[in-house]
Amino acid sequence: MESINKFKIQLEKIEKEIEKEVIGAEKTPELGDEVDPDIETQETQEIDNRLSVAQVLKSRLVEIKNALQKIEEGRYGICEKCGEEISEDVMDIVPESRLCKNCKKLSNV
Repeated sequence: MESINKFKIQLEKIEKEIEKEVIGAEKTPELGDEVDPDIETQETQEIDNRLSVAQVLKSRLVEIKNALQKIEEGRYGICEKCGEEISEDVMDIVPESRLCKNCKKLSNV
């Protein structure tokens, strides 16, 4: 794949953005001293939502780090299932993609 450097730069940029988002999502919001059960419920839901978002972001971060590792090892852009090259249009949309279009379709069936 000729544009590996383009994807490396893109992945590194996304990696930094997600790391910042994780920090923000994991920050515990200021809890009030309210004894109102409705307000306590809202605060608890806010914390749960933030932690859920952080978990999703961390999962994507792992995928991005794996893609960057593959670039270093010369294995980037190769489908993990069939070993074929992943098309550039797929990589443009999801640069950390591990599967080609065909394998992705088969795994979603």
